[in-house]
Amino acid sequence: MHPHELDLTKPIEDQGPLDVIIHKLTDVILEADQNDSQSLELVQRFQEYIDAHPETIILDPLPAIRTLLDRSKSYELIRQIEAYMQDERICSPPFMELTSACGEDTLQLIEKNGLAFPFICKTRVAHGTNSHEMAIIFNQEGLKAVHPPCVIQSFINHNAVLYKVFVVGESYTVVKRPSLKNFSAGISDRESIFFNSHNVSKPESSSVLTAAEVCLVPRASMTVSPSGFPYRAPLDKIEGVFERPNDDVIREISKALRQALGVSLFGIDIIINNQTGQHAVIDINAFPGYEGVSEFFTDLLNHIAAVLQGQAPEVTQLNRSKLLAEQTSGIMDERICCASTGCLSVMGKDSSWIVESETNSSVKLQHQRLGCNSAVSPSFQQHCVATLATKASSQ
Repeated sequence: MHPHELDLTKPIEDQGPLDVIIHKLTDVILEADQNDSQSLELVQRFQEYIDAHPETIILDPLPAIRTLLDRSKSYELIRQIEAYMQDERICSPPFMELTSACGEDTLQLIEKNGLAFPFICKTRVAHGTNSHEMAIIFNQEGLKAVHPPCVIQSFINHNAVLYKVFVVGESYTVVKRPSLKNFSAGISDRESIFFNSHNVSKPESSSVLTAAEVCLVPRASMTVSPSGFPYRAPLDKIEGVFERPNDDVIREISKALRQALGVSLFGIDIIINNQTGQHAVIDINAFPGYEGVSEFFTDLLNHIAAVLQGQAPEVTQLNRSKLLAEQTSGIMDERICCASTGCLSVMGKDSSWIVESETNSSVKLQHQRLGCNSAVSPSFQQHCVATLATKASSQ
């Protein structure tokens, strides 16, 4: 493999031929959507090259990136995938998009869409600094502080634990992070809580919002979860189960997203409902930062090797499930628009790969990967560190 950093300010034709392009285009996609002239020019140049070279593999497809940048669309996609999978272990929270200021009929719409207080309010755009600004709304009065367009999502108690799933093709790593503590269900007189998710769910985060205090009760009075592990009820007496994510469930969700969108570099935020033990997908990120994934570059190398040999399912499986394709067609028929001044291309196809698996029960809970014996340039990983890591946002 011979990596080559692309300069989208110059003709791409002069920088090829290219077998694979790995890109982090989210920033310029958003700038182009805001009619930034330079970004629009880069978009057009990049799209023209893709149209002229269908043989070049793009990681990841541009329409898929646009879907993942829109929380409303990605949440709807998850809802449709769950309906298609019919797996009782998965139940993501109800959501709806608010496009205008809250009026008299807002509460009726919220109830109609299956939401109940409290709920999380998020920006519709799922990228950039502002995308991490969120609020917990506890009552009708709190709705006055909501600034559309935004997406609201029912809050699910999950014992202050978030599981971030970092996907690279068929490989994935699960990393445990702190998250929001439990809140009583239903309307309350609490004031709305405004927070930045980076201050809550980063590895080094320390916040009163994540304080998962528990009652110290005698072992004899402990409840046993369905998996056989005892647990203590939180201080506010909201009982619940403490479950780690099920590997089969994560694998199926990841596979469904790869097949629905054709993506291979993405992250999934999963929580475990502390009442039902069900898995809930609360966000999806395009090309996340892979923080805490020590095997990222090995996984990336192996995935590129598989792609070049035509063995990556998300690349070779173009004929998706008919039902799933029909369900997601409305989402996928979006205007294509993206660009970036930083892309990594790979030239060359002489490589091989083998399959391995491993499990780790520490903070990095699960990791499954393709083992690599590919013939690559000695500087490739160093180049990846310099090029990719600085472009992958920490989400």
